[in-house]
Amino acid sequence: MKSNKVIRSQAVMLERKARKEGLAIWRDAAQALSAPKSTETIVNISRLARIGDGKSPMFVPGKVLGTGPLDRKLIVGAFSFSESARNKIESAGGEALEIQEFVDRYPKGSGVLLVK
Repeated sequence: MKSNKVIRSQAVMLERKARKEGLAIWRDAAQALSAPKSTETIVNISRLARIGDGKSPMFVPGKVLGTGPLDRKLIVGAFSFSESARNKIESAGGEALEIQEFVDRYPKGSGVLLVK
């Protein structure tokens, strides 16, 4: 488990949610968030733009970077966003949500695309 207290607390929250609700998506997200530094999840906007349909919310258990174009409205939840990623998502009419806010909005994980 990572030593960053914020990451640890977010991973524990996701694990508890997974156990309580019996939802694999939050268990998988917690495992990815807790992964060692060498395998942590870092995703560029260009990848989200390619795989996102604009209808399904996406969850990144790591960091979203602003490399690449974004031409559609996306709802993205992640541990962190670079400033340029947040700006591009919001400029396109989408939302960049922190983990707790995302889980509160999509508690069952229905229709959520887990991006690792």
